[in-house]
Amino acid sequence: MMEVRPERPDEYEAVEQIHTLAFGTGREAKVVARTRQSLQYTPELSLVAVLKGRPVGHILFSQVGLEDRQGVMRKVVVLGPLAIHPEFQNLGTGKRLVEEGLARLEARGVPLVLVRGHAHYYPRFGFVPSVQMDIHPPFAIAQDEYMARPLSAYTPDYRGMVRYPAAFAEVGYPVEFGL
Repeated sequence: MMEVRPERPDEYEAVEQIHTLAFGTGREAKVVARTRQSLQYTPELSLVAVLKGRPVGHILFSQVGLEDRQGVMRKVVVLGPLAIHPEFQNLGTGKRLVEEGLARLEARGVPLVLVRGHAHYYPRFGFVPSVQMDIHPPFAIAQDEYMARPLSAYTPDYRGMVRYPAAFAEVGYPVEFGL
């Protein structure tokens, strides 16, 4: 039976290997490692899917900024990266991780979750193209591949330009938050 829970320090290496195997590069693993060492890291929001005592999937939720047109910066959460070991893909592991993560964010009163991802995957969890909510990433991307999921604490003043912290420089994002 699969368990979803916060990752433990003794699982860091295994988690980073999952990201490397799933994405084919070490860049996402470096985002995870650098986020763990940052102020944007919340240990309870770095979740692993464990099967027979072994991590087989990982999802990270961390803080990013959302700057409105008046320059007001609000903290929101980004989902990513999400990785499943190739041997355990297409078995519902990612679904379990996303659902557990969203439930934890809702319980913490987080207003909004953002994700860069596949337009056919994330809408099943209530994500919509972020442009519909006047939320824009700081890089060029197809509108249906950058999404937002409002939670209960969401209000319409959460809009503007997303600002990423230093860890995301590993995947080429502009760094403008939490410096």
